[in-house]
Amino acid sequence: MTQPDPEQRESLERRYVRLFAALAALVSILPALYALIAAPPGARYLGIQTNLDDHMVYAAWMRQAMDGHILFDNRFTTDAQPGLTVNVFFFALGLFAKVLGIPLAMTLARAGFSALFVWLAYRLIRQVAPDVYATKLALTLTTVAGGLGFVVWHTFGQTIVRPEAKFLAGPLNGRLPTDVWQPEGFVFPSMLTSALFMASLCLILYVLLCVLAARAGAKSVVPGALAMAALMNIHSYDVLLVGFIMLGLLMATAARGDVDWRWVGRSALILLGALPAALWFLYVLRHDPVFQVRAATPTFSPGFRQVVFGYLPALALGLLGLAMARFGDEVPAKQRRVGTGLLTVAIAVMFAVGASQGNGYWMEAAAWTAMAVLFLVLIGLLAEDSPAWNLIVSWAALGLIAPYFPALFQRKLAMGLAIPWAILAALGLAAMLRGRERGDRNLATILAIVLMGGSSLRWALRETQLARANVSSTTVHPVYLSSDARGVVDYLNAHSASAQRTVVIAMPGVALPGNGPDEFQSPYMPDLNPILSGLTGVYTYAGHWSETPDYLRRRGEQTRLFLATTPAAQRAGFLAHTGATYLVAPVPQAFPELQLADLRTFGIVVRPGTQFNLVRVGSSGSSPERRRRIDVGQGEQEAP
Repeated sequence: MTQPDPEQRESLERRYVRLFAALAALVSILPALYALIAAPPGARYLGIQTNLDDHMVYAAWMRQAMDGHILFDNRFTTDAQPGLTVNVFFFALGLFAKVLGIPLAMTLARAGFSALFVWLAYRLIRQVAPDVYATKLALTLTTVAGGLGFVVWHTFGQTIVRPEAKFLAGPLNGRLPTDVWQPEGFVFPSMLTSALFMASLCLILYVLLCVLAARAGAKSVVPGALAMAALMNIHSYDVLLVGFIMLGLLMATAARGDVDWRWVGRSALILLGALPAALWFLYVLRHDPVFQVRAATPTFSPGFRQVVFGYLPALALGLLGLAMARFGDEVPAKQRRVGTGLLTVAIAVMFAVGASQGNGYWMEAAAWTAMAVLFLVLIGLLAEDSPAWNLIVSWAALGLIAPYFPALFQRKLAMGLAIPWAILAALGLAAMLRGRERGDRNLATILAIVLMGGSSLRWALRETQLARANVSSTTVHPVYLSSDARGVVDYLNAHSASAQRTVVIAMPGVALPGNGPDEFQSPYMPDLNPILSGLTGVYTYAGHWSETPDYLRRRGEQTRLFLATTPAAQRAGFLAHTGATYLVAPVPQAFPELQLADLRTFGIVVRPGTQFNLVRVGSSGSSPERRRRIDVGQGEQEAP
């Protein structure tokens, strides 16, 4: 097959990239468009189906930016705090949200960064792909690559509970592959679920591209350093991952005897761009006790077997790419085959001993350091004269052990792991198909995309499924606000001044299981706490599992407030302790299974409803005359 000249090749590739970027932007918002169109009458779409409570944390920062704040505090607790958090990404999104609203601003940001990701990924792939076919394949696989999670797919949770999935429960230690539930490790799920993840992936790629460009001169140092600063500010864990990748790149360069100390110095300056944001992070950590608790929330990595199954097709083809991709002369090619074999053995050994650890570290510091040294040696064996190749190999190899770095946030270090392995997989497949008939090549290409993209398709289908069921992946948060909840949000936005501290207490959520395992219906009692903090900027007492210190205890206390069996004096003490301004009081008749108390007597009903009454807490609300009016069903509105 005749290869186009360089100019023709670039034209063909860029045409594909333009179309693919537009398609990525569109696909990233299709589930949201579906959910918007399918919204029940009178309901309001929240813009999120997966991990809605986490996105309400981001929404709370955006809401504070809408009020003109640059320094943010934690709206998911009533604890005293200095309010020192800075996040440039959500501050900027908050400015857009003043015009577009929070859900739409988040959705459009996902689309924009999905398109930008395609262009940045192309710039990296272009430096290692030998031809147009390999470039297109690598870009496609990078975007859609997942593992074998689609074989044992679940809608909720991380545990294998479906009977038809039990055949893999043994090898996977009863846990689902990561491509079912961990979007940050993959591109397509991130496109569907998180503007922050897509912005972070774009920054990671841009920093790495700047490092590669710094070999030729210093022009990319300042942009790269600024990108590192932004990355440290908006998703600090990724800075450590970038540092690991650059260490592996240095090892590969040294193994080839091609260390340019000017390049090393420029790369170091790019890394140092994170220093100001890192120093501010440490300052906040030292002076903000609420942030200290939040930062100490453990996020342990899944078992290595879950990781392997989450990336298995890309891993298999990627190892093939490590051995077969054509670079340099025959001597390093033989060396690379040895390195590939040893890496394969290392992965197999880790798989054999990789128990499922969700409650602790798999490796302590000494063991992890020894494994890192081993992988650095393997990177040296796999090194070539191409810096871009070495960088991708470093990311792929060290990316497998980075999530086991013994720190509380270790799971976050799987960020974008599908990217280097998908690129290597495409190079392996292209090398294997080189010289084959066009029909055979097209068939193999389609099969590879279908196999590696199966979980991505399931992610898209799950997003629409959650919208139809009106339940987030959390099981206790809705996808849509009911007319009552919508009225509460609108009232609080209209009556809660940003200069005043408004505390709102709402009933924690109660999930509604379906008829079988891994089935949930719309929450019986929707947890409005994170939604209220996110969309109105009020403070909640037990708003988020990670943002709220001692969340489970506080959630229990807050639940007891609403139960009919709780003594009135205990309720009054709780409201006084929290400094509650408003109560979102459920109408007991709307939730008969919960045996709730009628809490309208604790204040003035400022926004009545059929599901929820919004009560402004105050001593005047408990007068005998008001209790009499409530008993005869008259209700009240706030006096003008």
